[in-house]
Amino acid sequence: MKSKPALVMTCALLLVLTATQRADAQAPPQPSELASAADPNKPLAANFVAVTTRLDTAGQPDAAMLATLAQRGYGLVINLAPPSNPGAVPEEGKLVAAGGATYVNIPVNWQHPTDADFELFSAVMRGAGDRRVLVHCQLNMRASAFTFLYRVVHERVPPQDALTALRAVWLPRDQWAAFVADVLRKNGVDFALPAAK
Repeated sequence: MKSKPALVMTCALLLVLTATQRADAQAPPQPSELASAADPNKPLAANFVAVTTRLDTAGQPDAAMLATLAQRGYGLVINLAPPSNPGAVPEEGKLVAAGGATYVNIPVNWQHPTDADFELFSAVMRGAGDRRVLVHCQLNMRASAFTFLYRVVHERVPPQDALTALRAVWLPRDQWAAFVADVLRKNGVDFALPAAK
């Protein structure tokens, strides 16, 4: 039987390969469909945060924006919201992949984020290589929390530094504060989030 980390990495690779294969099967969007979204001055999505030169987080981009993410330099798009969320774009994976970027959906339950969700997210992020990554969800709350944790746990960014991008969107509370604290503790990081007001 495979170990848990090997199983998580296998699942992540299958998701990335599936998204890449789907991109080959889809017709690219028509130029008329891209015209409005190609405006570089148009905000990418609500609660957009440029975290690093190759990593951004955001709320849900609209369909026109999703189709142009590869043109905007993104090689990987990770959506942490379930596809049944209000405001979700039903054809998101198809739009992103048809534009030329890899798409991965990790549907994190808002009420119950899990270690397995974070492990899968981490495996996908480690597999991103030098591609520019957009991590998004509905309002950039899941995305900013997972990105904060990834940077602190795996990239060894000092928590106080990583907190800047998280705080630009929110300070986790309730089940999310508990989840963040648990992941940090399990990974030997001695840091407590400031209390949400």
